[in-house]
Amino acid sequence: MIVIADTSPLNYLIQIGEVEVLSGLYQRVVVPAGVLRELSDTASPAIVQEWVARPPAWLEIRSSNPLRRALPSNLGIGE
Repeated sequence: MIVIADTSPLNYLIQIGEVEVLSGLYQRVVVPAGVLRELSDTASPAIVQEWVARPPAWLEIRSSNPLRRALPSNLGIGE
């Protein structure tokens, strides 16, 4: 099974030290590049910024440009 994660679940799983649960539940974990940009923002907690700086091998980062054009403009880049 594949999951496409947005910013909030990753953010909170990282903060509580349980982000690895995703790789145990899903065969593939995909995130749009915009999600990593949001997580690496200077307003993010240090632990989140550190995780994003060295993402795990099980995390697949994809460009979100084609999908972004199909979504409403009021959604954030990490949604």
